[in-house]
Amino acid sequence: MLKARDTIVVDILPLSACPQAIDTLARAHLEEWRELYPEDTVDSFAADLARSLGGDPVPSTWALVAAGVAIGSVSLIEQDLDSRPELTPWLANLWVDREWRGRGLGKRLVLHACEQGRLRGLERLYLYTPEHATFYQALGWEVLAASTKNGVAITLMSYLLRRRPRR
Repeated sequence: MLKARDTIVVDILPLSACPQAIDTLARAHLEEWRELYPEDTVDSFAADLARSLGGDPVPSTWALVAAGVAIGSVSLIEQDLDSRPELTPWLANLWVDREWRGRGLGKRLVLHACEQGRLRGLERLYLYTPEHATFYQALGWEVLAASTKNGVAITLMSYLLRRRPRR
């Protein structure tokens, strides 16, 4: 079993370079966000991730990989909040395995996705978070509104991509 304390190189790879990670990520995403997506299944999460394999700028997913094992992810997707269909695209699926948290890997994934979005000509990204608004604010994201999703309080945020993220 791979342990976070091991000295290991951690890479960020396009999901198309490691499609075998889809099942691992789908299971992790479902476990992490079951409360926000009560109707979803491992199969529906896997199908959403598989849409990133098409090579389009949006959707795109990157896997955080250590010794061939997916330990994190981040995505750029078209839509992530049904109540705000006018907002697009979204940063989503930011996840780091619990054993690997607290090492700056989530920040590294966000910075990577923002830079990829900027390079692809996107102007602004949106996201929502139930509990990590201060994390995103420290990276330069702005709060747009407080809202709810499936009864869970969330913070809706945006980020202007032409400005470089705070490091």
